[in-house]
Amino acid sequence: MTLANPGMRYGGFFSYSKFDVLRQLPSKFLPKSAFFVETPSLYKVKEQMQKLNLTYPVILKPDEGERGSGVEKIKNDKDLENYLSDKPERIILQEFITAPHEFGVMYIRRPSEKKGKITSVVFKDELYIVGDGENNLLTLFKKHPRAILYIDFLKEKYADRLNQVLENEEVLMLSKMGNHSRGAIFNDANHLINNLDTTLYDQISNHIDGFYFGRYDVKAESEEALIKGEFKVMELNGVNSEPAHIYDPENSIFNAYKDLFAHWWSIYEISKENRKQGYTETPFPTLVQSLMDK
Repeated sequence: MTLANPGMRYGGFFSYSKFDVLRQLPSKFLPKSAFFVETPSLYKVKEQMQKLNLTYPVILKPDEGERGSGVEKIKNDKDLENYLSDKPERIILQEFITAPHEFGVMYIRRPSEKKGKITSVVFKDELYIVGDGENNLLTLFKKHPRAILYIDFLKEKYADRLNQVLENEEVLMLSKMGNHSRGAIFNDANHLINNLDTTLYDQISNHIDGFYFGRYDVKAESEEALIKGEFKVMELNGVNSEPAHIYDPENSIFNAYKDLFAHWWSIYEISKENRKQGYTETPFPTLVQSLMDK
């Protein structure tokens, strides 16, 4: 598995630097970003924001985080102080991209081929509730078929607002992180595959040393903008990537496993080619020890 992307630590399976991967991409596709090895002071973060010409809101996230853990939208100094109070290390400061639509584009290329292919596209819908002028937030969370699944997270995030009553038809966005573990809904958008310019993804991917398998998580103004190549890459995931369209509620479990197994087979084929070129796998004890050290 770790041979699928020999240029990424552990193939991008876990514990790899997202910042190191992103900074290899052409700047036109990237949000403005900065990296802090140690926990920065509020002053240091704001100093970097000024250098990058950023204003609130911004995104702060762990360099090696997974499934949205530790990713927060920072709206003001108080949010920033709260985030830094946990003494996080190796964190990324990132421009908040206002483009409203988030997509996951799965890209695969065999080392022996110059042209890759896009095998999955997912549209990430946001989690939100709509007020009725009567029930408070906690009640609305419990009534929402998806919010109820994240009730502990939402109770903590909105601890000081649980008794708030929204106006009738007032919308409250609960998660704009585009992550399944944060409540986002994944919608199959594979109808876009044939409209996307694979050559563009080949060109972008060629900037990354030893990259053959992964998912680009991007934001764009619309499907049309995505098709035109007008997007920003928020993250590039390695061999831990999944063809996220399988999580569409309308997809059958049979088709989900079928697509998942097909992607696992691609990992095997890519790894086999890279092994022939002299690359070696990360020893299993090393992987286990790294997981234990996390």
